[in-house]
This record gives sequence, C-alpha cells and structure tokens, in this order.
Amino acid sequence: MLKPAAIIRTALLALACLLPLQAAAGGRYALLIGNQAYEHAGVLRNTINDTTLLAQSFGAMGFEVDVVPDTSQDALGEAIDGLAEKYGQADAVAVYFSGHGLQKDGRNFLVPVDAKITSAASIERETISMDSLIQMLKPFPVSMIFLDACRNNPFAEALSAGISDNRSVAQSRGLAVVQAEGDMLITFATLPNTVASDGTGENSPFARALAKHIRTPDTEISVLMKRVTGDVIAETGGEQRPQQLSQMQTEFYFQRSANTAAETDPLRALLAVYPPRVTVGEEISVVADVPNACTPFFANFAPDGQVTPIPLQFFKQVGLSNGQTRYEISPGSRFGLVIQESDAKGDHKLGFLCEPEGIGGNQDAVKAVLQGTAQKVLAGEWAGFVSAGGYGPSEYRFEAFTVQ
Repeated sequence: MLKPAAIIRTALLALACLLPLQAAAGGRYALLIGNQAYEHAGVLRNTINDTTLLAQSFGAMGFEVDVVPDTSQDALGEAIDGLAEKYGQADAVAVYFSGHGLQKDGRNFLVPVDAKITSAASIERETISMDSLIQMLKPFPVSMIFLDACRNNPFAEALSAGISDNRSVAQSRGLAVVQAEGDMLITFATLPNTVASDGTGENSPFARALAKHIRTPDTEISVLMKRVTGDVIAETGGEQRPQQLSQMQTEFYFQRSANTAAETDPLRALLAVYPPRVTVGEEISVVADVPNACTPFFANFAPDGQVTPIPLQFFKQVGLSNGQTRYEISPGSRFGLVIQESDAKGDHKLGFLCEPEGIGGNQDAVKAVLQGTAQKVLAGEWAGFVSAGGYGPSEYRFEAFTVQ
C-alpha cells in the first residue's frame, strides 16, 4: 500500500466530522500579482489574464481587490509590504502570484520582471523571498497564498554557465516545499519540483479552476481546493497536480447561503482527500476535522481486498478552536503517503470509523467492526452507521481515490 514517508507501506484517507465555523465577520482583501513581460526572461502568456479573471471572482465574494501587473523588484516589495496596512482591517487576506518563481537551497523566491539573475548570489538580491510573504501574512486571522509560479527556470542557462556553485539552482524545477504559519493555507499550482502550465487558452488551468470554484457557495476551503485540484488534473491529463499545505485551524468559506449555519448538522462529515487520481511515486493529502467525541480509526480498503489501518501517530494533530481535532498528512511531511509499485491499481476506499465505545483492545471485535464497515462501503454505502461484534452503532465515512 501507500508508503508513509519511507516508513510504512499503507494507504490513507481523511474525513471530516466538523462544526462549520466561518472566519470572524470583517474585511476581506486580495492582492493579485501578475508578472508577464520579463525583461530578461521572455514574455509569459496568461499572467495578466489570470489576475483579471481572479479579480472578478474575489470581488464577487466581497474582497477588496488590488491587481498589480508586471512588478519590478521595488514594486513587488512595496506590494507585499503594503499588506501591513491591512492589519486590524481584514480578517481574511489572499495573495495570488502568477509569474516566474525559483528555488535555491530549499527556499522559494518570487521573480520581478526586471530581474537578471546571472549567479546564485544574485537570486536573493534581485527577487523577493517567499519567507517574507509568509511572515507578513502570519498575523492575519485567515490568510491564503496561491502560487501559480512553478514554470520552467528561465535563468537556468545563465546560472549553469561556468558557475560551479549553482548546480542545485540550475537543475531545480518548480518550487520547494514550504511551511505554512499561523492560520494559513498555501497552494502551489503544481507539486513541488515540477512545473505548471500557462495553458492553451486565455488562462492557466489553475487560475481558471480557482476562479470557478471560489464562487461555489457553502463549500469549506479544504474541500473547495480539492475540486480545484481535480479540475486541473483533468485538464492537463494528470501532468499538473496542485498541492495544498495547510495550517488553518478555522473553517473558511468564500460564500455562505442564508440560514446555512442554522441548518447544519453539527456531526456532518466532509471528506478532504486529494488528488483523486495518483500514480506510483505521487503523494496523497489528507485532512480530517473530528469531534472530540469520536476517536477515529483510519483505514484503506484496497481493490484487491486488503484492509490497511493507518495509525494516528502518522497524522499531524492540531486542536481547533471549535473543540475538534484536525488530523492531517500533506505531501512532503514526515509521514507523507507515497504510492508504491505494489499498490493495487484501481479504486481505493479511504475513510475513518469512530471507534465503538468500550471496544478497547478486543481484536476480534475490532476485526468484526472493520469487516462490517468494509461490506457496507464495498456495497456502495459510503457513509452511515455500523454495528458488529456486539458493538455500535458507530459512524463511518469513506471516499475513493484511484491508483492508475
């Protein structure tokens, strides 16, 4: 099965039993940066179109929007520094960057249009560090970074020409894994160390999918980004796979329908497993927000009949402000879930079962409950309650991902 970060071979799912909680009512702000006409790296096709499209979607969701095209190093730095003016005014801040990005020694840098970058040392002088953007956004109640900046390194030839200390820079593709801080979501248009597409139309696949789903009401952002991921994978034939790195402890919705909160079942479960299709060597992200009344038992049901439990210690666990606990595994994390050659091809059912009260270490009872759950899931009953071995009823929920 899936191999958690070179430690065990297993597959994983995440599920969410959650009490919806919006960000505190207040201002919303989006900074959209589109670098297209590079002075020393050619012209990108769609970055200005991408920011224009997203400005419409963010604006429709009540965001104050600033679109900043073709930023020089000074202008890019000023735009990011200007976020400090929103402290105390905006409860939710989003930053979208479309253009060239580079990585050096595991750190990411956003490239302004006037950068030359002829040596490894010049990268830090002529670009803006991703670290500085993360630190600027960290104090906000909710922050989101969307990086459509994982294109080919346009400076690779210059960096590799007779410069012995630039081998890692010249050969690195895309952006490196980063750590979200505060109540923050960071989304890459594609997986680390790979490149994203400008698209064949007027917009990049990522910008088009994001603009579309931002407008979907009553969808928590972790689920919304799963749908964005699915659209991008479908449009690019699996060649581009967005990745989310989340530190968010607050559920965030771009739009809520009237009376939604009053009608919400406090035990409603949402599934956050992405991408929906994976191949050998790729990773799966999992997020589950679980009420404290439920001790989740995570498991994967493979198409060959194998049932694989996923121990709770493989998850990053964070206590949420609404009394729930978030269980999370993301690509690049210590226990990342990597598809192995030996994993069965086809649809895997990933999910969790709330451990029945009093079951303790009764292995026969655990086996009976798992078998009862598997029978229901394989029969198409993806969510519900199960009683077996004299225990229950216990809630369960599952969803599929496909190993190609």
